[in-house]
Amino acid sequence: MSNDEIVYGNYEDKYNATNPISKMLMRGFLRAFHNNLHNLPTDLQSICEVGCGEGELLKRLHTRFPQALLSATDLSPDEVDEAKTNCAGIPINFSVQNAQQLDAYADSSFDLVVCCEVLEHLPDPERGLHELWRISSKYVLVSVPNEPIWRMLNLARGKYIRHWGNTPGHLNHWTILQFPKFLQNTPFTPVKESYPLPWQMVLLEKR
Repeated sequence: MSNDEIVYGNYEDKYNATNPISKMLMRGFLRAFHNNLHNLPTDLQSICEVGCGEGELLKRLHTRFPQALLSATDLSPDEVDEAKTNCAGIPINFSVQNAQQLDAYADSSFDLVVCCEVLEHLPDPERGLHELWRISSKYVLVSVPNEPIWRMLNLARGKYIRHWGNTPGHLNHWTILQFPKFLQNTPFTPVKESYPLPWQMVLLEKR
């Protein structure tokens, strides 16, 4: 399992996009993210974001659950450093880890595990999903691109034409029918499914 096989960080800075359409799509993503958080109990005590990137979602998690102990990990040391800067003033335990092997975390360590825009990058997404299940004690929130809409929109804006609209580093591609089947590989119960264009987001409860 080589880290060289995985593209580090976001290929594009989607949270600070200046394109009006990209900004509109991100507003939809963040709205769905917030709505999912409001489906959770307010007394969560421990939260981990796997694949934290630059830390934008961590700030929102802290706002919603200010009492929770936050942990975050990313494959890229540079992304972790950026998240530390971006989340200055928020107490977060950061680490550099591969999402397919979260050895720094014990079983059932966190009430909520968040993993957005990560599984599509993993050479072994089943192993990554198992790790999310392993370290969670209650809930997991995941999101991935909604295919083939993701690639169609890339082609429509003239991006990645040679790769038929596939964003570099995306190794796995799930439609809205395939992703629920993929999630059945671990003992999760879906709580809420959201489809903010062009993503799919699922809140899961550990059985």
